[in-house]
Amino acid sequence: MLKTNQKNVHAFEIEKQEPEAVIGFLEKNHALLQYFLIIFKYDIDPEVKAILRKHQLLFLETNRALNGRHIKTMSLKEETNQSKPNHSKTEPKTTIYERHIRSGEEIYSANHLIFLGNIHNGAKIISEGCVSVYGVCEGAIVCFGERLILKEVKSAQIVFQNKILSLKEVERLWVNKNIKIITKNDDILDIKEVL
Repeated sequence: MLKTNQKNVHAFEIEKQEPEAVIGFLEKNHALLQYFLIIFKYDIDPEVKAILRKHQLLFLETNRALNGRHIKTMSLKEETNQSKPNHSKTEPKTTIYERHIRSGEEIYSANHLIFLGNIHNGAKIISEGCVSVYGVCEGAIVCFGERLILKEVKSAQIVFQNKILSLKEVERLWVNKNIKIITKNDDILDIKEVL
């Protein structure tokens, strides 16, 4: 009998672009991209393949459309104008971690996650729901929920709704220990500080 494993995969789709732009993106973000499948919707240039292999990134070349869940955001105005919520869709549960998340520990969850302790360097958190970290965050965070709440950030490895935060955006999180709420309106990232 054939032995198989089924896995859910998060992917980045890359449309046809100049190889220099793709190489720059891969070089800058290779540490975070190791957690994703990178789908190229065209035949990859040899120099791009060399970078992918250098960093041991998983990739696929295809012209086929990929079906899957896309992250959809809506403005506050659209949310308030929507009709009554559909109660047949279940709201994700919330899981609370009161302990520190150690280096090397990986947490994958479909739930909303709340961390009261620290997330150490080398730890990885991936959540389909919202993520709140009230301790020091030194590890990698990948959040597909509507909001990401961070207090004391010391990590540059943050992905929010399929967008890798740029160094400029991450530097806004490093400024102080105030709580920051990250949301997205269309493709615009919004970082609000709670005083």
